[in-house]
Amino acid sequence: MDKNKLKDDLFYLLAFMLTSARGLYDEPLDYGVFRLLDASGRLLEIMKDHDLLNDRLMSLKNMIDGERESSMDNEQQRERLDEIILKMTREM
Repeated sequence: MDKNKLKDDLFYLLAFMLTSARGLYDEPLDYGVFRLLDASGRLLEIMKDHDLLNDRLMSLKNMIDGERESSMDNEQQRERLDEIILKMTREM
């Protein structure tokens, strides 16, 4: 495992999360949900790049990626997030 690449990847994820947090002051509230989904997807992508995903986490990543690319319909998104969270709790 390339520790320097992992360190860089995590640093940029942290930068994304911090700038996203700041952006929330000036963005619509719904953006917060998307930002957290996006950060989750980015984290899973880092894990994938470093061979840290098992099949169940890869499935979770695919669900999150699908949600990141879908419309921001609040009711549907809420239902899909509930499904993603249930899948995550099974992994735990």
